[in-house]
Amino acid sequence: MLTAIFGSATKAREWWAAAAARVAAAEGEETASQELVRAITRDVDPYAFGIFLEDPTTLHLVLRHRFAHGPLRDQPITIRPEQGMVGFVYRHGVPLVVHDVARDPRYLRGPLADAQSALAVPVQSKSETVGALDIESDRAWSFDDVDIAAMGALADALGNALERTRRAVASATP
Repeated sequence: MLTAIFGSATKAREWWAAAAARVAAAEGEETASQELVRAITRDVDPYAFGIFLEDPTTLHLVLRHRFAHGPLRDQPITIRPEQGMVGFVYRHGVPLVVHDVARDPRYLRGPLADAQSALAVPVQSKSETVGALDIESDRAWSFDDVDIAAMGALADALGNALERTRRAVASATP
């Protein structure tokens, strides 16, 4: 996807390195998440993109930030860690590409009926998985190794921002 959008793998790497640097430098979890969504929606414009983060009280994954070319925009989504692609990525701490979502039972068909392929990568804070990024395309076989590396770098940047925020909150609490 990114190689096609930016014209080469090198230009895609340059884009994600710059985007990851902006996400990592952002002040706080909310600002980092917004910067990530802004970069993806402005420069990539996928069919759908979401940031799922663990709710520490329920241990469910909550779709905190999202973008979609469909009805997902106004629909709150919470999933259990054993559900779907995002749950798989969260539980196992590894990326998952599904080239044809109609053929993979881990894909949860929600309101985005036109999604054809999906990529999810874990968001980690320290060595603990705390969420997942999910990007979807309306074309089958859209994602390759460049996309996995890019989303992994963006997830790492978000994880670093989350960790920094959590450390700041912990040090401010008496």
